[in-house]
Amino acid sequence: MTWFKRIVVVLTWAMVLVGGIFALLSSQSLRESRPILGYQLHIHTPENQHFLIKEDLENLLREAGAPWDSVTRAEINIPLLEENLRKHPLVLGAEVFSTWEGVLHVEIVQKEAKARMANGLDMMYVDESGGTFPLSAHATARLPLLTGLEDSLQRVEALQMLSHATTHPAFPGGWSALDRDDRGRYTAYPDWHPHAIRWGAASRFDEKAHKAHSLYAQLLQAKSLDSLRWMDVRFAGQVVYEFID
Repeated sequence: MTWFKRIVVVLTWAMVLVGGIFALLSSQSLRESRPILGYQLHIHTPENQHFLIKEDLENLLREAGAPWDSVTRAEINIPLLEENLRKHPLVLGAEVFSTWEGVLHVEIVQKEAKARMANGLDMMYVDESGGTFPLSAHATARLPLLTGLEDSLQRVEALQMLSHATTHPAFPGGWSALDRDDRGRYTAYPDWHPHAIRWGAASRFDEKAHKAHSLYAQLLQAKSLDSLRWMDVRFAGQVVYEFID
């Protein structure tokens, strides 16, 4: 390829690039100036956890100018609106964008609860990172109850134990409650039968679960499982248990 052809190719690509940039900027400018004719709000909720409804967000939307009838996109402070929506205690994420049809889309992702937690007289939900958020005024979820937890690290540890229990064959349905005392010792309450398990520290989960599983099999064979009040799986090589009087 001669130097003249190289120059022509370079100039051609430069013109294409400049034209593309100009078209993009023009398109963006045109979209910014187009009138917004209305908005659509979508709330994405986890299964069986419809804690958040449109009415919960109406004040935030009105403060930002909703329903935005015949205003331009440039007149709406979208970053501020997204920031304010994310501050709602039940909102995990928020995204706002407009379409060429003049519709402003408000996409909301609701937080997902992994457990309930009681702290004194207060009840709240716990998410997977150990964070807490308030109960909903519109719906409830059947979730394990956590008590005695003081910070997010303890809550994450407790959630991990609940997750292990859910998948272990010794505990059909997992645990309905888990309590931690001020010395870090846990007491678990299986969902499938009303008794307590003095679990101790969170460590050695499989070993302790195997002890519980073996005791269940023994008591089922003896037809005395219904009388079980509690068991203690903390001690090496043995399980201590007590029957209802």
